[in-house]
Amino acid sequence: MFEVKRPGVNKGEAVRHLMKLAPFAGRKAVFIGDDVTDESVFAIMPDLDGLAFSVGRRAKGVAGHFDAPSDVREFLAHLLDDERDATLP
Repeated sequence: MFEVKRPGVNKGEAVRHLMKLAPFAGRKAVFIGDDVTDESVFAIMPDLDGLAFSVGRRAKGVAGHFDAPSDVREFLAHLLDDERDATLP
């Protein structure tokens, strides 16, 4: 994977901008990151009243931590299952 960005721009600034646009505006931001370049997003989540989670290492300022990517996939699958169960008659 390659990350392409303009000099002087970080992921935090990009997420802050995206959260002002449809369909993200007015929604709660949830961010899951696994490397140093994600720390700028972890830092802005409180400003957005959002939640950030780190993967593989415990990062400063996150709401929670996943040990491995497989744990993230399992968590997301449970969320999807819970959503499906909530819509059943």
